[in-house]
Amino acid sequence: MEPNWNLEAERALWRAICAPNRWHAADGITVSTHPKSYQYFLEYGWGAKLFLKAHPEEPQWYYAPIHHQFCAWMQKHLLLWKEAALTGLPGRYHLAVVLPRGYGKTVSATKAGSLWSHLDEPDMTTLFCSSLLPLAVDILGAIKNTVSGKNRNSWFTWLYGNWRQGNTDWDKEHIKHGYRTSDDVSEPSFDVSAVGVGMTGYHHRQHWWDDPIYKNKLKDDRVAYMKSVHDAVGATFNACHTNGLVAYVLTRYLDDDVAGRYFKEEGIASWDGMECPHMTACTEKVEWGKGQWHVFFYQTEDEMTGEITHPGLWTKPMVADRKRRDPEDFACQQQNNPGSGDRAPIIESQIPFLYMRYEDQQHLVPIKWATIHIDTAFKQTENIRTGDDSAIVVWLADARENGILYLDTDLMQASNEWREEEFNQRLVNTCLNLRRRGIWIRAITDETEPGGKAGTYRNRILGVLSGAGIELGTKNFITLNRKVNKKARIRTGAGNWAEGYVRILLHKDNADNWIVPKVLRKCVGQILRVDHAGHDDLADAQTDGFIPQLWSKPMSNPGMPAEEGSVAPRPWDEDLKGIGKRPSNEELLAMIDDQKELRELGMQDGVRGRDWADSDDDAAWADRMTGHENNRLGL
Repeated sequence: MEPNWNLEAERALWRAICAPNRWHAADGITVSTHPKSYQYFLEYGWGAKLFLKAHPEEPQWYYAPIHHQFCAWMQKHLLLWKEAALTGLPGRYHLAVVLPRGYGKTVSATKAGSLWSHLDEPDMTTLFCSSLLPLAVDILGAIKNTVSGKNRNSWFTWLYGNWRQGNTDWDKEHIKHGYRTSDDVSEPSFDVSAVGVGMTGYHHRQHWWDDPIYKNKLKDDRVAYMKSVHDAVGATFNACHTNGLVAYVLTRYLDDDVAGRYFKEEGIASWDGMECPHMTACTEKVEWGKGQWHVFFYQTEDEMTGEITHPGLWTKPMVADRKRRDPEDFACQQQNNPGSGDRAPIIESQIPFLYMRYEDQQHLVPIKWATIHIDTAFKQTENIRTGDDSAIVVWLADARENGILYLDTDLMQASNEWREEEFNQRLVNTCLNLRRRGIWIRAITDETEPGGKAGTYRNRILGVLSGAGIELGTKNFITLNRKVNKKARIRTGAGNWAEGYVRILLHKDNADNWIVPKVLRKCVGQILRVDHAGHDDLADAQTDGFIPQLWSKPMSNPGMPAEEGSVAPRPWDEDLKGIGKRPSNEELLAMIDDQKELRELGMQDGVRGRDWADSDDDAAWADRMTGHENNRLGL
């Protein structure tokens, strides 16, 4: 006997589930949205889950631990945008979906997201943009197939009807579907554009930029190509409604790619998915949480744990092989963290171990001298036009000849808006600050001036400093040719950071949190992504602190700090290889007692690892370890 199943009732139920603002709340009256509406629309309304089930030979990109979380995020923000737009007040909503290549970002975000937003607003208008026009046309083609019933894995036409019927425009590059109710809206329901394609006079309500960068074109003239990309993306902002939606769906390629530039310029409002591995690059200008962009971010490999995030697409051997073949490409397209490949001289997770309180430095560290390193972008019109910063960086040298340099972040400054007069005044104030603190200025470094003008600015600024009572001879003003092997010099300097020769002086707030200034975030971001950064003025200037005239590597390495007030063991610290952290003097003596007891019981052969202390030199070894601890504390 066939079950008595009401198919129309089922269809009405799914129609309400899969669309925004079609579900009734618990009171049975209030209209709302089903909690998993977007997820079910992607799976069944669009048909992504059904397609993958019918094609097991295809990469199974849909993975519940990731995509269920993503769908909830997408639904939340699309509804928030719709709610804000109903007020009629200006204010665009900004979304960024940053997923690794192969994770289904175009289907689950651009295609499904744009179509889902039309279900409760028949007169919605959408523009698809991509790096190449054919790619944007392909996205539109998938929309056309779905709303017209050609997508056989989709329930769309069963739920919402055939939108090709009654259409007023059905072209390769734009459509006005039959679901539209108003003839007064001139913009197509769905339209396309691309980098290098002129914009029309239309103003759409939502713009979706899906992979705006075409990797192969980066191999030619990167500077010219990226300028054309940024120009194209910038043009679409003016074409979007003032209360519209701007969405980026992409993977990362460069520090100054589309996502990188706008994250830095406009800041982060919220961040979901996985933690941001490059926060320094996202918070140069706007405090974290107070920006414009809502970001969903994922990586192929968790950089903290080494675990694979999508075991259906990647295995650890596959990741290891890919990183071996092209670590930079893996860092970009799979990790969405340009410049973080295995060849990076230092990684972001190491930076906080270099932090040191100003108060601790003042009480524990004698300062030998200060060196000031400047980048004077204002001297060349070309540098000003490209947005280069003029910068001031101050290093303080440890008087104990251990090679450690202290980065004085209170005096670190950078701007692309300073004229020479303002820069000179800031440099004078920096020198006066050091003099008030009783710190001798060993040298100032700057880049050699081009065009046969060597020494012109040097003589001018020395005169300005002399007028302020600061006497520096020409031998104390070192000019360098920073154009030669710039990236290599920055990488070498970053290696000194990684080896523990740097401490970053900072303050803490009342909650004992580090106060990290924006200029430091910018500098660190440039160092971390030396091969990908769009600008490197601060990174370039700070590298001068390690030139042979001012700094030489000591015989012993201080080691990377492990935590505030301690230094991590180095690989050659044989005495510490068997323990996780440096022991206290009491712990050392306790270990010696334990070893004596074991030897007395005849159990020494059963102890794994080296003998912590031989019976003949227990005291000498303890003294040596105590000496290590005292040296670390500067005693």
